[in-house]
Amino acid sequence: MPFTDASFDVVFSKDALLHVSDKETLFAEIFRVLRPGGVFAASDWMISHDGEPSPEMKAYVAAEGLSFAMASPARYAAAMRRAGFDEVTVRDRNPWYREVAREELKRLKGPLYPAVAAAVGAAYADKNIRTWEAMQKVLDSGEHRPTHLRGRKPVG
Repeated sequence: MPFTDASFDVVFSKDALLHVSDKETLFAEIFRVLRPGGVFAASDWMISHDGEPSPEMKAYVAAEGLSFAMASPARYAAAMRRAGFDEVTVRDRNPWYREVAREELKRLKGPLYPAVAAAVGAAYADKNIRTWEAMQKVLDSGEHRPTHLRGRKPVG
């Protein structure tokens, strides 16, 4: 990153780390730009394992139309520790988010559909419904693991 060492007290990321395949280099860079005592916090989309994604996960990623380099919460935590972070915490948000997503999908398919279709077009609304249906499958199976991360750069 184009920043000097120890530039920041806090580094925060929301739904972006999954686009970086080299988690180890990523966390080494985040560690480098943090000041001693600085905090890293993130919320990101993860996968429950580091093996080949299931056909359902592949279908969800394809429906999103994005390039995902998902990794497991365990891989993220290990990469953070290798970079030098301490007080590493990993908070699995799947149980909470799968219910939130289920309700959002239900509303999108139901009472919100006319307004959404009018605002963005029926084709786009329908594409989003298909994407959320695919996401719900991997949330329900437990393969998709929305997760919160936190770590601290030691002082001294």
